[in-house]
Amino acid sequence: MTTRATSEFVEGFALELNQSGMQRMAARVFAALLVAPANGYTAKEIGDVLGVSAAAVSGATAYLTRMGLAVRQRLAGERVDRYNVLGTTWAEVMTAETRTITSLATLLEDGMTRVDPESAAHERLAATRDFFTYMAVEMPKLVDRWHESRKP
Repeated sequence: MTTRATSEFVEGFALELNQSGMQRMAARVFAALLVAPANGYTAKEIGDVLGVSAAAVSGATAYLTRMGLAVRQRLAGERVDRYNVLGTTWAEVMTAETRTITSLATLLEDGMTRVDPESAAHERLAATRDFFTYMAVEMPKLVDRWHESRKP
């Protein structure tokens, strides 16, 4: 059961995610999953929480599972998928982002070979590559430290 206070949290958190760049319905679904019971929600239940149809949440759940922000599960005996957010979701997302950042650094390195080494473009590409390379090294360390901090 969703309380008014829970609904206000969901909408407020979703608004912040939306303003940070996440698609609006995906942000609302993610926020709803944060306050879901242990076994998560079905698409219909998400729709009930948000006051929209189950069909309206379909694209959002597909996006969230593809991005690793939510998981799709099926409980024994049920014939419908459930969606949930794990407690380590952000750490997993940061790990995936590290792979992307590493790929971008490689592409930037290639870009640097295609422009005049004395140009402002080369300088920008190098600075961006250096930042991404730094983040690709430091992000896993940060995630590891976070995991360590959660151990009893």
